[in-house]
Amino acid sequence: MNVKQVLTLFTAVVLSIASEAVFANPEAPGMYDARNMGMGGAGLAYLDSPAAVIHNPANLAATENSQHQFNLSLLAVKLGGSFAGPDHYQESDWLAIPLPFWGYNTRVTDYMTTGASVYLAVGFGGGYSDVSRYGTGKSCTSKLSDVVLTPPGGGLVINGDAQNNDLCLSSGRDEVVNLAVFELAFPFSFQVTNDLQVGLAIRFPFGIFEQQTSEDITGALGDSNNPAGSFGLGYMQVESEMFGYGSKPGFLLGFTYDVTSYLSVAATYRTKLTTTFKGDTKVLLNSNILLDPALGTLGGVTIGNEIAGLVNSVPGIGTLLNVQGNETIGGFANRLTTEIDSGLEWSTSKAIEFGIALQVTPNLLFAADWKHQYLKDSNKDFIVELYEPLFQQTGLDSLGQELNWKDVYSWSFGLEYEMNGGQRVRFGYSIGNSATPPEYANAFTPPPANEQDAFYFGYGVTQGEWEFDVGFSYAKVVYEIDQPFNSDGEPVDPPTCRPGQLVKSGCPGTLSVKSLFLGLSANYRL
Repeated sequence: MNVKQVLTLFTAVVLSIASEAVFANPEAPGMYDARNMGMGGAGLAYLDSPAAVIHNPANLAATENSQHQFNLSLLAVKLGGSFAGPDHYQESDWLAIPLPFWGYNTRVTDYMTTGASVYLAVGFGGGYSDVSRYGTGKSCTSKLSDVVLTPPGGGLVINGDAQNNDLCLSSGRDEVVNLAVFELAFPFSFQVTNDLQVGLAIRFPFGIFEQQTSEDITGALGDSNNPAGSFGLGYMQVESEMFGYGSKPGFLLGFTYDVTSYLSVAATYRTKLTTTFKGDTKVLLNSNILLDPALGTLGGVTIGNEIAGLVNSVPGIGTLLNVQGNETIGGFANRLTTEIDSGLEWSTSKAIEFGIALQVTPNLLFAADWKHQYLKDSNKDFIVELYEPLFQQTGLDSLGQELNWKDVYSWSFGLEYEMNGGQRVRFGYSIGNSATPPEYANAFTPPPANEQDAFYFGYGVTQGEWEFDVGFSYAKVVYEIDQPFNSDGEPVDPPTCRPGQLVKSGCPGTLSVKSLFLGLSANYRL
C-alpha cells in the first residue's frame, strides 16, 4: 500500500465515522423544563420559567422579580439495528444521557427582564456492546485461512468466493458515538404593551464529540460507485475525540400576544448555529485481523537509513513523512495513525414555531405548538477537514459525506389541570416526522418513520416561593427497510449497502429506538 493510499484510507475513515455521528434525533420536545415536558413540549405561549430562554424568551417579560431554575432531564435510549444484514439484528444497551439546565432571570427595569442560562442543546448518543459481525450478511471471514487456501498441490490460492464475506470475530467490540452541544444563552425580554411581550436570546455553543466505531476501510481505496468486497479483511476501528465552539452567536427571537384574558398566541424564529469541532483521531491498527499479526511480526523491525532516504526523497510528501532510519515499522505506522489533527462541524438548524395557550376554565389550561426545523438546509452534507500538512499537501484535507436530511415538522399538545393546594397534573402528546431518509439509515440513526409520536405525563406543586415539577415520556419507533430483489426474484444489495463500501446505510432489516424521558425541575421565584 503506497503512502497516498494510506492517507486516503485514514482520511476516509475519519469522515465516515464522523458522518454517522451527526444522524441525531430530532430535538426532543420539553426536555428543558419538567412542566413543559408534562405537556408534550407545548409551551410557546405560556411558559415563563427561565427555560423560556430556549422556547420563547418573550415570556420572561412577565417575571415580576427574579427566578432561579434547576432542571435535570434524564434521557434513556435503546437503539436497535444491524452491522451485518437483516438476519443479525441486535439492540444496544440502555444509554442514559443527562440533559442539564440552569437558568436565572431578573427584572432590571419596569419594562425589561434579562438573565443567563446554560443547557445541553443537542444530546445524541448510541452504543452497542459485543458487536462481533460486520458486513452485509454474507459468509464469514473469521481467520486468514478462510481467504487464503492451501491446495493439496502446494502454494497459496485466494478464495474468490470469499470476496464479499463479512468479518466475524470471536470476541465482540464496542461501537459508540456521542455528540453533545451545550449553549450559553442571554435573554432580553421587553413588556412593549400590557398585551405584547417580545424577547431575544443570544446563544453561544460549545460541544464535545467522541466515537469508537469500525468501518470497511478498503472502501476508501476503490471506486465508491462500484465498491469491491475486501474478503472481510478491511475492517478497522477508529477513535476520535474533539471539542468545539461557535465562532458566531445564534439568536432566538420571539413574541407573545394576549388576545384576551384567556387566550395567548406566540411565535419564534431561531437562527442556524454552527459549532466547529477540532481534535484528534486515532486509527487502531491492531483492530484489523490482517495488520495485527503483521505488525506483531514486523513491527519491531528497524526501517534503516537506505529505505528512509528513499521514502523521504518522494517529491512533495517525503519531507512531511520524515522517516527516521532508526525508526521501527510499527513506530512509523503508529506515528501516521495517531493524533491526526482533524475537525468537523455540526449545525443546529434554523426553526420557526407557532403556539397558543387557552385557559379553558380557571383550572384547565390547553396549549398547542407547531414547529418547523429546517434540517434540509443545515444538514445537506457533512465535511471533515484534516489540518495536518501531510494531508493538505496530498489534497486530502477536505472530504464530504452527503446526508440529505429532511425538514422536520412536529405538533405538540398539552393539558394542565390545577387542583387544590397548588398541585397540578399534566398530559401531553407530540407527533412529527423523522429527519433520516431510509437510504441513509443505519444502526445509529433514528428510524426513518413518517410519523414518530410520544405520550407525556407530569405533576407539579407550589410550596411557598418554590415550584417543583416532574415530567415523564415514553416513545418507541420500529421501521423495516425491505429487501430489494432483481427481476429473477433474487435478493440484491441496495446501492448504499454493498460489500466493500466504506459507509453502509439503507441496509435491509429492522431499525428501532426506544426512549424514556424523566424530567425534574425546581424553580425559585422571589
